[in-house]
Amino acid sequence: MKISIVIPCYNVGQYLTRCIESVLSQTYSHLEVILIDDGSTDSTATISQSFVALDARVQYFYQENLGVSVARNLGIEKASGTKIMFLDADDYITSTMVADLVLALPNDNQRLLSICGMFHVKNGVTTKNSGFSRLIALQKPQINTNEILTLFEYENLSSPCCKLYDLELLQQYQIRFHASITYQEDLIFNLDYFKQVESVIIVPSFHYYYIEHPTSSSIKYHKQLFAALPIIYEQLQSYPDFKNREDYIKRFFLFQILNNLNNAHHSDSGMTLKEQYQSVRQILNSDIYAFCQSALKTNSVHFLLKFLITFKCYSGIVLFYKSYRILK
Repeated sequence: MKISIVIPCYNVGQYLTRCIESVLSQTYSHLEVILIDDGSTDSTATISQSFVALDARVQYFYQENLGVSVARNLGIEKASGTKIMFLDADDYITSTMVADLVLALPNDNQRLLSICGMFHVKNGVTTKNSGFSRLIALQKPQINTNEILTLFEYENLSSPCCKLYDLELLQQYQIRFHASITYQEDLIFNLDYFKQVESVIIVPSFHYYYIEHPTSSSIKYHKQLFAALPIIYEQLQSYPDFKNREDYIKRFFLFQILNNLNNAHHSDSGMTLKEQYQSVRQILNSDIYAFCQSALKTNSVHFLLKFLITFKCYSGIVLFYKSYRILK
Protein backbone atom coordinates (compact mmCIF):
# COMPACT_ATOMS: atom_id res chain seq x y z
CA MET A 1 0.00 0.00 0.00
CA LYS A 2 1.47 3.30 -1.12
CA ILE A 3 1.35 6.24 1.31
CA SER A 4 1.37 9.85 0.15
CA ILE A 5 2.87 12.36 2.59
CA VAL A 6 1.96 15.97 1.86
CA ILE A 7 4.24 18.68 3.27
CA PRO A 8 3.20 22.32 2.70
CA CYS A 9 6.23 24.63 2.88
CA TYR A 10 6.53 28.36 3.39
CA ASN A 11 9.91 29.90 4.26
CA VAL A 12 10.94 26.87 6.31
CA GLY A 13 14.48 26.49 5.05
CA GLN A 14 15.95 26.18 8.52
CA TYR A 15 13.67 23.22 9.40
CA LEU A 16 12.95 21.51 6.09
CA THR A 17 15.96 19.17 5.89
CA ARG A 18 15.17 17.64 9.27
CA CYS A 19 11.52 17.20 8.28
CA ILE A 20 12.21 15.50 4.94
CA GLU A 21 14.96 13.29 6.36
CA SER A 22 12.57 12.05 9.06
CA VAL A 23 10.19 10.95 6.27
CA LEU A 24 12.80 9.35 4.03
CA SER A 25 14.15 7.35 6.97
CA GLN A 26 10.80 5.61 7.56
CA THR A 27 10.95 1.86 8.05
CA TYR A 28 7.91 1.73 5.76
CA SER A 29 9.43 2.68 2.42
CA HIS A 30 6.51 2.44 -0.05
CA LEU A 31 5.68 6.12 0.04
CA GLU A 32 5.85 9.38 -1.88
CA VAL A 33 6.76 12.77 -0.47
CA ILE A 34 4.88 15.72 -1.96
CA LEU A 35 6.44 19.09 -1.17
CA ILE A 36 4.18 22.07 -1.89
CA ASP A 37 6.11 25.34 -1.83
CA ASP A 38 3.64 28.10 -0.98
CA GLY A 39 5.64 30.96 -2.52
CA SER A 40 8.72 30.76 -0.30
CA THR A 41 11.44 33.39 -0.67
CA ASP A 42 14.17 31.64 1.36
CA SER A 43 16.10 28.40 0.72
CA THR A 44 12.99 26.20 0.69
CA ALA A 45 13.03 25.66 -3.09
CA THR A 46 16.76 24.83 -3.19
CA ILE A 47 16.50 22.33 -0.35
CA SER A 48 13.38 20.75 -1.84
CA GLN A 49 14.96 20.32 -5.27
CA SER A 50 18.08 18.79 -3.75
CA PHE A 51 15.91 16.05 -2.23
CA VAL A 52 14.09 15.56 -5.54
CA ALA A 53 17.47 14.83 -7.13
CA LEU A 54 18.44 12.56 -4.24
CA ASP A 55 15.35 10.37 -3.95
CA ALA A 56 12.81 9.48 -6.67
CA ARG A 57 10.02 9.35 -4.08
CA VAL A 58 10.21 13.12 -3.56
CA GLN A 59 8.14 15.51 -5.69
CA TYR A 60 8.23 19.31 -5.59
CA PHE A 61 5.51 21.74 -6.66
CA TYR A 62 5.48 25.52 -6.46
CA GLN A 63 2.50 27.85 -6.11
CA GLU A 64 2.10 31.55 -5.40
CA ASN A 65 1.56 32.35 -1.73
CA LEU A 66 -2.06 31.20 -1.35
CA GLY A 67 -1.93 29.73 2.16
CA VAL A 68 -1.53 26.35 3.81
CA SER A 69 -5.04 25.14 2.97
CA VAL A 70 -4.57 25.68 -0.77
CA ALA A 71 -1.15 24.03 -0.51
CA ARG A 72 -2.59 20.95 1.18
CA ASN A 73 -5.41 20.78 -1.35
CA LEU A 74 -2.86 20.83 -4.16
CA GLY A 75 -1.05 18.01 -2.37
CA ILE A 76 -4.26 15.98 -2.36
CA GLU A 77 -4.63 16.52 -6.11
CA LYS A 78 -1.04 15.44 -6.78
CA ALA A 79 -1.14 12.39 -4.49
CA SER A 80 -1.23 8.90 -6.00
CA GLY A 81 -1.15 6.74 -2.89
CA THR A 82 -3.89 4.65 -1.31
CA LYS A 83 -3.59 6.55 1.95
CA ILE A 84 -2.47 10.10 2.62
CA MET A 85 -1.07 11.93 5.63
CA PHE A 86 -0.06 15.52 6.32
CA LEU A 87 3.11 16.83 7.90
CA ASP A 88 4.08 20.44 8.57
CA ALA A 89 7.53 21.37 7.28
CA ASP A 90 8.88 22.62 10.61
CA ASP A 91 7.88 19.40 12.38
CA TYR A 92 9.28 15.89 12.13
CA ILE A 93 8.29 12.28 12.83
CA THR A 94 9.77 9.09 14.26
CA SER A 95 11.10 6.45 11.87
CA THR A 96 8.24 4.02 12.59
CA MET A 97 5.26 6.38 12.40
CA VAL A 98 4.05 5.36 8.94
CA ALA A 99 4.59 1.65 9.64
CA ASP A 100 2.65 1.80 12.91
CA LEU A 101 -0.28 3.64 11.32
CA VAL A 102 -0.40 1.25 8.35
CA LEU A 103 -0.02 -1.94 10.37
CA ALA A 104 -2.81 -0.84 12.74
CA LEU A 105 -5.32 -1.16 9.88
CA PRO A 106 -6.64 -4.74 9.86
CA ASN A 107 -7.75 -4.59 6.21
CA ASP A 108 -8.10 -2.19 3.30
CA ASN A 109 -11.50 -0.89 4.43
CA GLN A 110 -11.63 2.73 3.24
CA ARG A 111 -13.64 3.80 6.25
CA LEU A 112 -11.08 2.82 8.85
CA LEU A 113 -8.64 5.45 10.04
CA SER A 114 -5.60 5.08 12.31
CA ILE A 115 -4.34 7.83 14.58
CA CYS A 116 -1.28 8.24 16.80
CA GLY A 117 -0.03 10.73 19.39
CA MET A 118 1.89 13.98 19.13
CA PHE A 119 4.78 15.42 21.12
CA HIS A 120 4.83 19.17 21.75
CA VAL A 121 8.26 20.80 21.67
CA LYS A 122 8.41 24.28 23.18
CA ASN A 123 11.58 26.10 24.21
CA GLY A 124 13.48 22.84 24.02
CA VAL A 125 11.07 21.00 26.33
CA THR A 126 9.21 17.98 24.93
CA THR A 127 5.88 16.87 26.37
CA LYS A 128 3.21 14.42 25.28
CA ASN A 129 -0.11 15.74 24.02
CA SER A 130 -2.37 15.54 27.08
CA GLY A 131 -5.54 14.92 25.07
CA PHE A 132 -4.10 11.84 23.38
CA SER A 133 -2.70 10.60 26.71
CA ARG A 134 -6.21 10.76 28.14
CA LEU A 135 -7.53 8.99 25.05
CA ILE A 136 -5.06 6.13 25.60
CA ALA A 137 -6.12 5.97 29.25
CA LEU A 138 -9.65 5.06 28.11
CA GLN A 139 -8.14 1.73 26.97
CA LYS A 140 -10.35 1.65 23.90
CA PRO A 141 -8.36 0.43 20.90
CA GLN A 142 -11.15 1.60 18.56
CA ILE A 143 -13.64 4.46 18.48
CA ASN A 144 -16.75 3.61 16.47
CA THR A 145 -18.97 5.85 14.40
CA ASN A 146 -21.41 6.50 17.26
CA GLU A 147 -18.74 8.00 19.49
CA ILE A 148 -16.50 9.92 17.10
CA LEU A 149 -16.87 13.11 19.13
CA THR A 150 -14.85 11.40 21.85
CA LEU A 151 -11.92 12.46 19.69
CA PHE A 152 -13.24 16.01 19.62
CA GLU A 153 -13.63 16.12 23.40
CA TYR A 154 -10.12 14.74 23.85
CA GLU A 155 -8.78 17.36 21.44
CA ASN A 156 -7.69 15.03 18.67
CA LEU A 157 -9.61 16.53 15.73
CA SER A 158 -7.94 19.95 15.64
CA SER A 159 -5.03 18.84 13.45
CA PRO A 160 -4.73 16.84 10.20
CA CYS A 161 -1.40 15.43 11.39
CA CYS A 162 -0.98 12.02 13.08
CA LYS A 163 -3.78 10.56 10.94
CA LEU A 164 -3.85 8.22 7.95
CA TYR A 165 -6.65 9.31 5.60
CA ASP A 166 -8.01 7.37 2.65
CA LEU A 167 -7.28 9.26 -0.57
CA GLU A 168 -10.19 7.76 -2.53
CA LEU A 169 -12.58 8.79 0.25
CA LEU A 170 -11.27 12.36 0.05
CA GLN A 171 -11.82 12.35 -3.69
CA GLN A 172 -15.22 10.65 -3.58
CA TYR A 173 -16.70 13.18 -1.17
CA GLN A 174 -14.59 16.12 -2.38
CA ILE A 175 -13.33 16.77 1.13
CA ARG A 176 -10.89 19.68 1.10
CA PHE A 177 -9.46 22.35 3.38
CA HIS A 178 -11.41 25.64 3.35
CA ALA A 179 -9.12 28.16 1.67
CA SER A 180 -11.12 31.18 2.87
CA ILE A 181 -10.86 30.24 6.56
CA THR A 182 -7.56 30.75 8.36
CA TYR A 183 -8.42 29.47 11.85
CA GLN A 184 -9.95 26.10 12.81
CA GLU A 185 -9.83 25.07 9.14
CA ASP A 186 -8.18 21.80 10.18
CA LEU A 187 -11.04 20.98 12.55
CA ILE A 188 -13.56 21.67 9.78
CA PHE A 189 -11.64 19.36 7.44
CA ASN A 190 -11.62 16.57 10.04
CA LEU A 191 -15.30 16.97 10.88
CA ASP A 192 -16.06 16.66 7.16
CA TYR A 193 -13.92 13.54 6.83
CA PHE A 194 -14.85 11.74 10.04
CA LYS A 195 -18.52 11.68 8.99
CA GLN A 196 -17.44 9.02 6.50
CA VAL A 197 -15.45 6.97 9.03
CA GLU A 198 -16.78 3.73 10.50
CA SER A 199 -14.07 3.27 13.09
CA VAL A 200 -10.93 5.01 14.35
CA ILE A 201 -8.06 2.81 15.45
CA ILE A 202 -5.99 4.24 18.28
CA VAL A 203 -2.24 3.58 17.97
CA PRO A 204 -1.16 4.03 21.61
CA SER A 205 2.20 5.65 20.89
CA PHE A 206 3.61 9.10 20.10
CA HIS A 207 5.32 9.63 16.76
CA TYR A 208 4.87 13.26 15.70
CA TYR A 209 7.01 16.16 16.97
CA TYR A 210 5.09 19.42 16.79
CA ILE A 211 7.38 22.44 17.16
CA GLU A 212 5.69 25.37 18.86
CA HIS A 213 6.95 28.78 17.77
CA PRO A 214 6.37 32.23 19.33
CA THR A 215 4.56 33.24 16.12
CA SER A 216 2.02 30.42 16.40
CA SER A 217 -1.29 31.15 14.65
CA SER A 218 -3.07 30.82 18.01
CA ILE A 219 -1.62 34.17 19.17
CA LYS A 220 -1.89 36.08 15.90
CA TYR A 221 -4.71 38.41 14.93
CA HIS A 222 -7.20 36.68 12.60
CA LYS A 223 -9.44 38.91 10.53
CA GLN A 224 -12.06 36.21 9.92
CA LEU A 225 -11.75 34.33 13.22
CA PHE A 226 -15.51 33.97 13.81
CA ALA A 227 -16.21 32.62 10.31
CA ALA A 228 -15.41 29.01 11.21
CA LEU A 229 -17.74 28.74 14.21
CA PRO A 230 -21.15 28.42 12.46
CA ILE A 231 -19.66 25.78 10.14
CA ILE A 232 -18.21 23.80 13.06
CA TYR A 233 -21.49 24.04 14.99
CA GLU A 234 -23.50 22.73 12.04
CA GLN A 235 -21.03 19.89 11.50
CA LEU A 236 -21.04 18.83 15.14
CA GLN A 237 -24.83 18.70 15.21
CA SER A 238 -24.76 16.07 12.46
CA TYR A 239 -22.89 13.58 14.67
CA PRO A 240 -24.97 10.99 16.56
CA ASP A 241 -23.18 11.61 19.87
CA PHE A 242 -23.67 15.41 19.82
CA LYS A 243 -26.13 15.37 22.73
CA ASN A 244 -23.88 13.14 24.81
CA ARG A 245 -21.02 15.64 24.39
CA GLU A 246 -23.11 18.80 24.63
CA ASP A 247 -21.60 20.06 27.90
CA TYR A 248 -18.10 19.85 26.50
CA ILE A 249 -19.20 21.35 23.17
CA LYS A 250 -20.70 24.32 25.02
CA ARG A 251 -17.41 24.86 26.86
CA PHE A 252 -15.55 24.62 23.57
CA PHE A 253 -17.71 27.28 21.93
CA LEU A 254 -17.55 29.55 24.96
CA PHE A 255 -13.76 29.36 24.75
CA GLN A 256 -14.06 30.35 21.09
CA ILE A 257 -16.37 33.25 21.98
CA LEU A 258 -13.83 34.53 24.51
CA ASN A 259 -11.09 34.01 21.97
CA ASN A 260 -13.05 36.10 19.47
CA LEU A 261 -13.52 38.89 22.01
CA ASN A 262 -9.77 38.87 22.66
CA ASN A 263 -9.11 38.84 18.93
CA ALA A 264 -11.35 41.89 18.35
CA HIS A 265 -9.14 43.82 20.76
CA HIS A 266 -5.83 42.46 19.50
CA SER A 267 -3.13 45.12 19.09
CA ASP A 268 -2.86 44.22 15.40
CA SER A 269 -6.59 44.41 14.66
CA GLY A 270 -6.50 48.02 13.53
CA MET A 271 -10.11 48.41 14.68
CA THR A 272 -11.52 51.68 15.93
CA LEU A 273 -13.43 51.67 19.22
CA LYS A 274 -16.67 51.81 17.23
CA GLU A 275 -15.65 48.79 15.15
CA GLN A 276 -14.68 46.90 18.32
CA TYR A 277 -18.09 47.73 19.81
CA GLN A 278 -19.82 46.42 16.67
CA SER A 279 -17.70 43.27 16.70
CA VAL A 280 -18.50 42.57 20.37
CA ARG A 281 -22.20 43.13 19.70
CA GLN A 282 -22.14 40.75 16.73
CA ILE A 283 -20.34 38.04 18.71
CA LEU A 284 -22.65 38.19 21.74
CA ASN A 285 -25.81 38.26 19.62
CA SER A 286 -24.80 35.23 17.58
CA ASP A 287 -26.52 31.84 17.68
CA ILE A 288 -23.19 30.40 18.80
CA TYR A 289 -23.16 32.47 21.98
CA ALA A 290 -26.85 31.74 22.60
CA PHE A 291 -25.98 28.03 22.49
CA CYS A 292 -23.02 28.16 24.86
CA GLN A 293 -23.78 31.05 27.23
CA SER A 294 -24.86 28.72 30.07
CA ALA A 295 -21.25 27.52 30.27
CA LEU A 296 -20.17 31.03 31.32
CA LYS A 297 -21.35 30.41 34.89
CA THR A 298 -18.59 27.90 35.61
CA ASN A 299 -15.91 29.51 33.45
CA SER A 300 -12.86 30.98 35.21
CA VAL A 301 -12.83 34.18 33.15
CA HIS A 302 -12.22 37.43 35.08
CA PHE A 303 -15.28 38.18 37.24
CA LEU A 304 -15.72 41.68 35.80
CA LEU A 305 -15.57 40.45 32.21
CA LYS A 306 -18.00 37.66 33.11
CA PHE A 307 -20.43 40.26 34.48
CA LEU A 308 -20.08 42.46 31.39
CA ILE A 309 -20.63 39.52 29.04
CA THR A 310 -23.60 38.20 31.02
CA PHE A 311 -25.42 41.52 30.79
CA LYS A 312 -24.11 42.30 27.28
CA CYS A 313 -22.47 45.55 28.29
CA TYR A 314 -20.80 46.06 24.93
CA SER A 315 -19.12 49.38 25.71
CA GLY A 316 -17.99 48.02 29.07
CA ILE A 317 -16.34 45.04 27.37
CA VAL A 318 -14.46 47.35 24.97
CA LEU A 319 -13.27 49.49 27.90
CA PHE A 320 -12.30 46.37 29.86
CA TYR A 321 -9.96 45.20 27.10
CA LYS A 322 -8.61 48.71 26.50
CA SER A 323 -7.80 49.08 30.22
CA TYR A 324 -6.29 45.61 30.33
CA ARG A 325 -3.96 46.42 27.43
CA ILE A 326 -2.87 49.69 29.06
CA LEU A 327 -2.17 48.00 32.40
CA LYS A 328 -0.37 45.16 30.68
